[in-house]
Amino acid sequence: MSNKNLRKEYKKNFLTNVIFKLDFQKILELNEKNPPSEFQKKIADKFPITNELRNKLLEFETKKETEDVSVKQERTLSWEFMNKEKTKKVIVDSQFLIVEFLKYTTFEEFFQDIKFILGIFSELYCVKISKRIGLRYINQINIPSGDPLDWNLLINKDLFGLTKNFLSDKDPILRSMHLLEVKQESYTLRFQFGLFNSEYPNPIARKEFVLDYDCFSVEEKETSDIFSRIEEYHAVIRNLFEKSIMENLIKIMNGEII
Repeated sequence: MSNKNLRKEYKKNFLTNVIFKLDFQKILELNEKNPPSEFQKKIADKFPITNELRNKLLEFETKKETEDVSVKQERTLSWEFMNKEKTKKVIVDSQFLIVEFLKYTTFEEFFQDIKFILGIFSELYCVKISKRIGLRYINQINIPSGDPLDWNLLINKDLFGLTKNFLSDKDPILRSMHLLEVKQESYTLRFQFGLFNSEYPNPIARKEFVLDYDCFSVEEKETSDIFSRIEEYHAVIRNLFEKSIMENLIKIMNGEII
């Protein structure tokens, strides 16, 4: 997928979550007895709100002799840091790091925050090899009025035509979501799209469409090339997004149609 002819940033977007996630080998010195206190101090000006996230992790193990399945439950602890407006968050775990925007403006701002967080994290913890690098953009497009199944001139017809043409108008559709996965040499792209229906399990009544792009690599890589990977994945996602939208949605995002 080419990264040529990328459009400028739009005046408005429908992004609800933009997520960068880095997975790595378990950091043994990062645990409940040794929380990321120094990391917290260094990012406190930008991310002053702190929360502990306690989760349960289930592991399933099958015994070869009897084929019995045993379940092992492990409690995990992560740390969440948020800005004052609660529009940005950082999650630190012994096996992964997440930077997430809940209110996205530009890639440049997002990219700079990732560099800031990774720079401090790398100073404190020696992470040289990544197990997974991922970048995800979730668009939840809401249009105030109109036929909830008709996205003509808003979304590429290939992304909604199946639902519109395959079923009768009298069929009460509850949800119509689709998954497309593409494997390239340096990444895998997982693209989920369709009528997600925020009022499920009621029949679709609102005009809503989701475009969810997840670009990632699960190969072990040196962390020194993380930033070039992020830029590559962003270009891939941006190109596919431009292919997914049509002229009237572009006008809405440019403020030409209210």
